[in-house]
Amino acid sequence: MKMTAPLEIGIVVHDMEPMIDFYVNVIGLKVVGDHQAMAAKSSEVGTTPHGYRVVRMQTPYGERINLAQPDKEAPEPVPAAKWVYHRPGICYITFVIADMPEIVKKLKEHGVTMMSQNPVEVRPGITCLNALDPEGNFIEFVEQADPQGYRPDLYKWKQFF
Repeated sequence: MKMTAPLEIGIVVHDMEPMIDFYVNVIGLKVVGDHQAMAAKSSEVGTTPHGYRVVRMQTPYGERINLAQPDKEAPEPVPAAKWVYHRPGICYITFVIADMPEIVKKLKEHGVTMMSQNPVEVRPGITCLNALDPEGNFIEFVEQADPQGYRPDLYKWKQFF
């Protein structure tokens, strides 16, 4: 497969506005698109028979999270699992970050549910914290003591640093 753009993740949402607020004001993504898909095309492509709204948000690296809400018959929120790995399928999004104390502060300020009271060093030099977005999707924050060792491919080109 020859990709022509960074990976994008789609999240079907029950209530769009709190989700936009979370990903923009807590996580720090930037809204780069807000589009209404008509029923004829959404039905043809197999997403929903009624049309939908999709809001595209982008990280500083260019990855995107697309929030999609069907025009009719919006899905009910999925109850959050107690454990991240007890939810089948695509169950979490990972953000590799540089300042864990800052994200913890933001999460607490916004009343975000965290899976532990504090970040956990899961291996030497790797600190992790899991949280929930407003609809119960797991968000993983990972801080690497040696990000260049974790992703030498990014540092090789110095395109991001």
